[in-house]
Amino acid sequence: MSTRILVVLSLLAFVVPTAEAQSTRSTVTGTVTDADGAPLPGAQIADVAFQRGTTAGPNGRYTLDGLPPGTHTLEIRFVGYQTAVREVTLQAGETREMNVSLEERVLETDGVTVTGTARARSTLRAPQDVDVMGTEDLQSGRSAALGELLQENVDGVSSIQTGAQAGKPVLRGLSGKRVVLLKDGIAQEYYQFGVRHFPTTNASEAERVEVVRGASSILYGSDALGGAINVISKPAPTTGVDAFEVGGSASTQYYTNNNERAVALDLSAAQGNVGWRVGAERRIAGNYHTPDAPTFSETKEGGTFGDPRYTGEVPFTNFEQWSTYGQVGLQGAFGTLQLYGDYWSNAQNFLLPAGGTPGQTPFPAAGLGQNLEHSNVVLKGNIVADGFVLKPRLSWQRSIRQSGAPGTNLGDIRDGGGLARFDYPLDLKTDIYTGRLEVAHPSIGSLSGTIGAEVQHQDADTRGPAELQPSARTWNTGVFFFEDLDLDPVTVSFGSRLDVRTIDAVENERTGDPDDLENTYTTLSGAVGASYAFGDGVAIATNLSSGFRAPSVFELYASGVHGGVAAFQQGNPDLEPERSYSADLSLRVRRDRVTAEVTGYVNAIQDYIYLENTPRTDPGSGLPVFEADQTDALIPGVEAKIEASPLPWLQVGGSAAVLDGTGDGLGADEGDDGELPLLPANTVSGFVRWVPADTGPLTNPQVELSLKRALDKDAAGRFEPFSQFDEGFGPPFGTASTRAYSVVNVEARTTLALGLGAPLTVSVGVDNLLDETYRDFLDTYKGYALSPGRDVQFSLSTSF
Repeated sequence: MSTRILVVLSLLAFVVPTAEAQSTRSTVTGTVTDADGAPLPGAQIADVAFQRGTTAGPNGRYTLDGLPPGTHTLEIRFVGYQTAVREVTLQAGETREMNVSLEERVLETDGVTVTGTARARSTLRAPQDVDVMGTEDLQSGRSAALGELLQENVDGVSSIQTGAQAGKPVLRGLSGKRVVLLKDGIAQEYYQFGVRHFPTTNASEAERVEVVRGASSILYGSDALGGAINVISKPAPTTGVDAFEVGGSASTQYYTNNNERAVALDLSAAQGNVGWRVGAERRIAGNYHTPDAPTFSETKEGGTFGDPRYTGEVPFTNFEQWSTYGQVGLQGAFGTLQLYGDYWSNAQNFLLPAGGTPGQTPFPAAGLGQNLEHSNVVLKGNIVADGFVLKPRLSWQRSIRQSGAPGTNLGDIRDGGGLARFDYPLDLKTDIYTGRLEVAHPSIGSLSGTIGAEVQHQDADTRGPAELQPSARTWNTGVFFFEDLDLDPVTVSFGSRLDVRTIDAVENERTGDPDDLENTYTTLSGAVGASYAFGDGVAIATNLSSGFRAPSVFELYASGVHGGVAAFQQGNPDLEPERSYSADLSLRVRRDRVTAEVTGYVNAIQDYIYLENTPRTDPGSGLPVFEADQTDALIPGVEAKIEASPLPWLQVGGSAAVLDGTGDGLGADEGDDGELPLLPANTVSGFVRWVPADTGPLTNPQVELSLKRALDKDAAGRFEPFSQFDEGFGPPFGTASTRAYSVVNVEARTTLALGLGAPLTVSVGVDNLLDETYRDFLDTYKGYALSPGRDVQFSLSTSF
């Protein structure tokens, strides 16, 4: 199989008409050392935008060749040292010497981003607001849920949680179909319309994850209204010589709260300019536990409103998840080509509030079994031609969501040795075909940037008898340009994109007028931004942007029981596209001993789509009817963070995220403004980190104590997805509004240099150290269960 793939890649490289002679390529070479001049063998040198990299040898020397002429932004990383970002301008055939001295890490000060920007930029000087999680961060903080991973590692990001396996990222109050998830720049589909439908991806396959806040519709079209999250896969390795080399990494994790076990393995091999990589991760978990607290049935007078229905072990919250990936890559004078594929699967139970009647003790639990799958194949390249860099992407995805009927649960993992499968009433399958071409043009004076085009086709089939949404065919075509104007110390970016999207639904017994089953939307997006760098490591940046989001098939045509939210959901075929007008202003500081950033933003969204919990009840199911509607919305907010190292062994920091969101006519009184749904509670957090000097075999040791304070938060009335759990709406237990709470976490980690050539990184942490009883506002189990209690976590990882 690998031989066939290699032949295909070789033929592609041969026939690409843009290939040039090696003599036109440029080279950067040099030595990577520490502050005392000692070499740092194993340091990583990468041209992130061109997806080309190399590793420093035993004497710290490196050679990064095959680079096209022009300006390159290089990232130099080494564990325990601050990342260095260097820009270098190369002439055709030139070899440039660039020696780099890395300082021991006090604070992470900078990195390179390629997401949401016209070209590769340092995060300090990019006009856009971008955070980067590198390999080291991903290895130490990996989670079953992408939302939780980002919430724990990126300030200002929240997560809509449903147990340990389900977490949807929230950026500046927007989530789901308003935040696009990318894999290597290609938008991923995972039925984002559901509040409990979470990203079907795994961080074990990623080299880095980049998070862009603010509208990114220019580059990524619809669904990037609130931002973009780009999971960038690891590159295929190369050796640069005709030697055969192998390497890899392995890790394992254990969580006591839900008995979650995880193991991951990554293996790579390279010979010359050809490389291979394969990997897999397996997770299996039981039910999660909350602190011991009285349930609704145990409190005075036979139940006090708002008390949880379930505490202790929360039934039907178990899951098993696994993923695997493989790739082969080829480098040459033409540039790079990679063929990449992965498969992700998650079988799980959701706890439902149904079952039993008030006053019955104990309440019998009910669950809903689900099977989720996602397949992905991508052919991607970086092809050089006469100063241009062509970045073609061809992608196929298959996304599957299967749900059982309420009360039909997957088998117990602990007893059955695996989750049983069965016929699913709700059975959704979508095939997604994407072709994308970006062309980075040569610099024209101070102007550089990208032009491109993208075509995507989605073929969505509803295969089960429960036709929550109809089958549909969607076409989206977009053309765009995004440019940078470098007027050092000022950088100006600007661009625009035109999209045409057509949605054609297939008539079934639940759909309405056949004339309403086809919708076409033509939209234009634009943005302009600027950054100004002054002093050493200080910059300000601002952006003005307009984005859009077309209504989804679900929002247009849904008509049926959605078991995951215990409601009957009804679409609206007359919905208009959402239109966003946003602005933000940031002050950034990146110094050796202080990093800080404060950002103010405002986002006005015309025709904001929401689901209203209507006064009606579906006669067939007895569930409340949630109906799609639109309003004009306004979301202002402030995000701030600071980290400092007042002493060589001490680091302290804090962050805050405050936002509000209102919609016209959503107030309690008709015509008044009211709160938007699914906005996170305002939060303040801080940490103290002890970083002692290396001792014996212990390198990079640290112990961190952190505190998160979330303020109380009222649900957006009948517009909140789980509003039926507030007083006066439905069940007498649980809540949709939440009280303020504080959670204390602690973690210790270090790397053991055992002299075996494979350092071992060890971490031990405790989440919710004090076993606090609380309900997070974005925890979708808040209606009938508490959020998780104390959780002790262990992890080991190594590379070889």
